[in-house]
This record gives sequence, C-alpha cells and structure tokens, in this order.
Amino acid sequence: MRKTIGLITLVFGLAVLMATNAPQIDAQEKAAKQKKGEDKKAAPAAKVGTIEIFKGKDGYRFRIKDVDGKVIAMPPRGQDNKEDVLKDLEEIKETLAKAKPTEIKD
Repeated sequence: MRKTIGLITLVFGLAVLMATNAPQIDAQEKAAKQKKGEDKKAAPAAKVGTIEIFKGKDGYRFRIKDVDGKVIAMPPRGQDNKEDVLKDLEEIKETLAKAKPTEIKD
C-alpha cells in the first residue's frame, strides 16, 4: 500500500511538472516582436519546480520539488549510480506522457 501511494505521488508530481512547461517562442519571432515593441508587455515566465539528484545513505536518489521548495516526490530506494537515476527519470517522463491516472480501490 505504501509503495502504491509513493508511486502515485511520484507520477502526480511529474505530471504537474510536465504540465507547467510554457510554449517557447523561437529566437527570430522574439526578435521581430521586440523590434515592433510587442514583447514589452509579455507575461512573465511560468515558475516550475526542480529535480535534484543527490547521494543518500543507500545510493543515488532524486527528489522533485514544487516552486515553493516542498518535496512532492522521491523514489522508495536509491540507485547505484547517477546514470540509473537519470534513466529512471526518463522512464517516468515517458510513462506520464502516455499513461492516464486510474483509481485503485483497496
């Protein structure tokens, strides 16, 4: 049960991070808007959380923090090296991009 809740929290946290990415304007379009003066009143960039990779007692881990610095997701165990942590993060991103949340009734 505890692992399931941890996994759901992790998936939800990454979904929030992925959903907050603002669309980017290419450099030429931005330069053209600046010349015309259109970019003066542009909205400020959206704030996003952070993903930290660190070495814990049981190996390398990551933690996902929201914009306020609150930890919203962490793996239940450490990995042997940083590359494995990065692979885990990529796998999580792919899963979040394709999967839809489902409710599990206990």
